[in-house]
Parts: sequence; structure tokens; C-alpha cells
Amino acid sequence: MCTQFEYKCYFEKHPRKRSKIVEQNEAIHDGVVAGRISPPDGSASKSGGTVFAKPEPTGEDRPGMEDATKLRSMEANSGIAFTRLLGLRLDPSSGPKLFTFGWNLGSSTYTVPNSPPITDILAQDQMHHLAKLYWTNVHPLYGFIDRTWMQEQMNLRWARPDACKVPDHIIAGITAVGAMFANGAFDAVLPRIVDAQKEALESTSAMQPPTLLDVQSWILRVIHLRMTDHPHAVWIASSTTMHLVESVGIHQESSSSTLHPPANEHMYAPELRRRTFWVARMLNTWVSFEYGRTRVALRGITSELPAFGDDDDFTREYIDLYSLSCCLDPERTNQVGQWEDFLKQLEAYDVKNDVIQLSKANLTLCGYRRLRLANPILSSETITRIINVSLKGLEAARKMAAKARPWWHVANVPFQVICIFLAMDVRESLANIHVAMRALEEVVHHFNTVALKEALKTARFLVRLSKKRKEEDSGVLSQSLIKDNAAEDPQPENLKMAQLPSNGVGGPSSTVPAMGSGNNNETPMTNSSGEDWNMDQILNNSDFDWNYFLTADMPAFNSFAPDGTM
Repeated sequence: MCTQFEYKCYFEKHPRKRSKIVEQNEAIHDGVVAGRISPPDGSASKSGGTVFAKPEPTGEDRPGMEDATKLRSMEANSGIAFTRLLGLRLDPSSGPKLFTFGWNLGSSTYTVPNSPPITDILAQDQMHHLAKLYWTNVHPLYGFIDRTWMQEQMNLRWARPDACKVPDHIIAGITAVGAMFANGAFDAVLPRIVDAQKEALESTSAMQPPTLLDVQSWILRVIHLRMTDHPHAVWIASSTTMHLVESVGIHQESSSSTLHPPANEHMYAPELRRRTFWVARMLNTWVSFEYGRTRVALRGITSELPAFGDDDDFTREYIDLYSLSCCLDPERTNQVGQWEDFLKQLEAYDVKNDVIQLSKANLTLCGYRRLRLANPILSSETITRIINVSLKGLEAARKMAAKARPWWHVANVPFQVICIFLAMDVRESLANIHVAMRALEEVVHHFNTVALKEALKTARFLVRLSKKRKEEDSGVLSQSLIKDNAAEDPQPENLKMAQLPSNGVGGPSSTVPAMGSGNNNETPMTNSSGEDWNMDQILNNSDFDWNYFLTADMPAFNSFAPDGTM
């Protein structure tokens, strides 16, 4: 009824009386979960020797009453969780662990396959070199690992293996990503490192309950795959990472859930949990957007945003940029004003790192595609905004290529800019295609891979197609200017040429259009009687009397009455 007659339909909610005890308990629970209760002083964690300030509580993803109800429903669905809950009620100190008791017959026992140790693949000095490349290039942007503690554990892996507390697969992940910035010096050994990490992850965290170290290692694998492999592989790996995030429970600030029992480990420090969760979520969301797939959306997210680090730590700035992009979720409404505001926010977002600038440009292009879907006709202001951000992204891509930094958007942004500028099909965008083409050519020159050569070939092909289409359109327009040989240029009656009496200005042979001339069937010989009117020819004609043209009274205007009517 409301839809048919376009009424604004609403229902008033009448609050029910509730017990004061229930309200007090829920207020305490919500305060702890949503982070509204301030932690005690000195509780800020450290990452890489940096003391982080207490972050602002985040308003996004805070669970409401509906989310809390869904979480309790999930626990009620789970027989495994009920077994643990029953044990905790009977004896809180020795309840049964999760993922045990009667899940299946247990007819086969799983043994972890042996994978080559990292010490057989890399020497200690090689490990140090690759780790340094990782800490220098990747850690400032994706700072989800405690650098100081991890470096100590990596040293122990070669010096005293029994004292090392980290698995080989996370060391392999750090060195594999670091090898991408070694200018090909470790190409011979890189496949062995990648395979060792892959086999270890698939045989441990994918088959057994994971830890935070497993989640961090999967993030490293996602980053490496994003640099080197097919979008499908990256999407699968990032989705797996998010499922492990839920399994570990780091998406919740402080867990009282039976499904995500808290763990008392050093690696579960609050700041590391937050950074690991938000980096994993950012990668999964952006990969899903770019690949056109569904992202993993977790319920009951209460994790606060991580704190700001030192001047060389851009992790929080990167996550803030991700927060702006949440409106790109396909499930949200598709309105023109929404995307214009999104593009304004992106343009105003200050960026101090070239890699983040590339991501900003990529999000701008994505915003254009969503805006184009809602309204194909864009304002000149919006077009200028998109072009400006894109040009800054192209400059960042050229800088990264010159430094041999193989970030994925170094190639993706120039190629997508070419496509977007062609799709805009306006003078402002077409005038900057050569800038994008030169940037892509520089990227191909520095990295010289088969995939980049194919991208450049495709970009040039698209430009040629656009050029051919415009030439065909120009030919169609030219057809309208071709006249029949027997036809003459049309001349309005009031512009027929007639002899003007000599007045000392134009000379006795000057002619002007005469109103009501008796000889209307004759057309005076002019330069335009047999060809198109050529302004250049008139301007360059020394016989043309400009004095008469500029000063003579035009008879055509003598027909106007004093009041301006004909």
C-alpha cells in the first residue's frame, strides 16, 4: 500500500519496561565490548619498540543489540560451544577445550607432513638481508608484526633453534616478501621459500586451530600473492585469512564468547591484535572489490582502530584510507550524491606515502566506475577531481618504478587510468592519456615482465580503437558537408547582393545586400558561391574592405522599428 501510493511508511517503536538489573549488566557489557571503558594508564602496547597512544574508539562495526543476539544464536547453534559452556558452568577452572569431543568418529589421525626447514633454504646472512628489505619497504605500511621481538626470534632460529618461538612459515613469509624488493637477486631460491610457506600453512593452520602467528603468516602470503599471482589465488588466500581471524577471535576487542575464548600469550597484545585484524580486513575487502567477488564479513566486530605510530609508520593512515572506501560495498545504495561526496573525501585526504597515493588513485577510479553506474553524465568539477587524483597516482607510479618497488598498483593504476580516461571521452581526459601511457611505458621498461608487456599492448590497442572510432565519427560528419555539384549555397533573401550607390566609402563598385531587390533570381558572383565559406581566405584577402565592413550601416537592420520590433 505504501509503495503503491508512494507514502512514507514508518512505525513508532514503543520501549518496553525492563529490569534495572538487566540494563545495568548490559551497560557494563557494552562498555567493555565497545571500548567505552578506558583502559588503565600504561596499558598501551609496543610494536617494534614504538609506544602507541590510546586510539580513539571507533564507531563503525560496534555491535548493537541485534548483533549481540546473532552472536548468541551462533553459540546456541554450536554443539561444540555448548559442550564447552556446560563444562565452564560446572567448573570454570577446567572446562573442556573447544573443537573436541564427538565431532566425528576420529577414525584417521592427521600427522603434519614434514616440510624443509627454513635453515636449509637460506643462510643466516641471507635471512638478515631479506628481513631488512621487508622491514624497510613493507613494515611501514603493514605494521602488524612486532619487529623487535620477531627479529630476536629469527636470530634464535639459526643460533639456538630450540629457543625459537616462531614457526618457520612466518620467517619464510617475511623473507619471501622481502625478496620481491631485491631486484631479482633471490629469484633462484624464492620458489623454494614460497612453497615451504605454502605447505606449512596448509598443513597447520588450515587443518588445526590457528594462532595469531598463523594469521600473520597468511597475511604475508596474501601480500606476496598480490604482487605475483592471479586474482583468484589472492582472493582465496585473503578469504582464508579472514576465516582464521574469526577462529582466533582477534576481531573482538575483548572476548567473552564461548566460540572465541581469550588466549594469554605475548603475541596477543591488544595493539598487535588490532593491527593484524585491520590489515587482514583491508586486504580482503580491497581484493574482493577489485576482483568482483564477495568479501568475508564477520559478525560482532568490536576491535578498535590501531594507534598512530612513529613518523615512518603509515599503518594507521592506510587503514583510515580503507575506512573511507567502505562505502564501495556492493550491498550499499547506489546514489549520485554519495559517490560525489566519496570522491571529495578522497581528494581531501592528505597522503604522505607514494604507495598509499597509488591506493588512493585506485579507489578514485573505483569511485568513478560506481558514479558512472549511477549517472553517466558527470559534472566538470567531478571530472577535474578524478583527473587530478589520477595524475598524482601516475606520478607516484613513476617514482615507485624508478626505485624498483614492485607494488601491485605500480602497473594497475596507469593501466586503469588509461581505461578510465578513454571511458570519460572528454577533452580534459583525452588530453592526459599520453601521461598515463608514458607512465605505463616506464613501468614496463623498469620491470620488463610478460604480464606488463601484455598490459601495455592492450592499452595501446584500446587507444587505437578509440582513435579509429573518432575517425569514423569524423567521416560521418564530413559526409554532411559534401554538396551536390548542381546545388548552390543557400542565400537568405535579405542577404542578396545588390548595387549600392557610391558614397565615397566603398567605391562605386561596392555591393551590399539590398532589401526587396527587383532581381531576386540572380545570385551575385562571390567567393562562396561554389565552395565552403573560408574565414581564413577572407582574413588574408587584401581586397577585402574592412573600413566599409566595420562602419557601413547594414540595410538588414534598418527594418527594426524604434521600439525594437520588426
